[in-house]
Amino acid sequence: MTTAKTPAAVSLAALLALTACSGGSSVVYDFTEPVTEPVSSIEFRVPDELIELEDDYAENRLQESVTVTAVESDDPSQCAVEYRFEYADGALDRLLAHIEDTADDHDASKEERMADILTNESLDDVELSEDYSSAVVPLGCAVSPTDDENTVEAALSIILEDEDRVPNFVRADIAVMQGGELFVHEPVVSSDWQLDSNGNWIQVDD
Repeated sequence: MTTAKTPAAVSLAALLALTACSGGSSVVYDFTEPVTEPVSSIEFRVPDELIELEDDYAENRLQESVTVTAVESDDPSQCAVEYRFEYADGALDRLLAHIEDTADDHDASKEERMADILTNESLDDVELSEDYSSAVVPLGCAVSPTDDENTVEAALSIILEDEDRVPNFVRADIAVMQGGELFVHEPVVSSDWQLDSNGNWIQVDD
């Protein structure tokens, strides 16, 4: 499964100018248009057009959306984000069943695997809710909008019966500054899909 980069961010100068007047705003990011202003909350979604083109993902997707929001960290020298997971119909039950069915192939516990699948973080570093609807992850604060050294990952995944892992269909890294501004880095779309110059999704051969 290959990945294709998609629009992520504007220039540093533009972002710094926008940061000066930013508030607690939110945005929906669907991997088609760059995030052009600093925001405190980002809802990640796969665009409807791409879902219609990718039957496997449409039928087996785990989430409808993942929302990442900057929150106050317990450690004042650190930053933190909260994840909110909106699951596709019946997908959480299918994921839990998948984890149980593949337990013999993994040394990790159910909670450890859930933390990894949902946040790509160790359970030791995640405050995961009992119903798996949310998680809080601490991280180092970014020093600038272009700083991609300290990031967390937002991903929308697909549950495949013939795989013991749960691969990402789309993913992006997110950095957060001390003031609560979020910035998207390195967004990618899997399965060889990418946007052409007219904004249409096309599938590219390996």
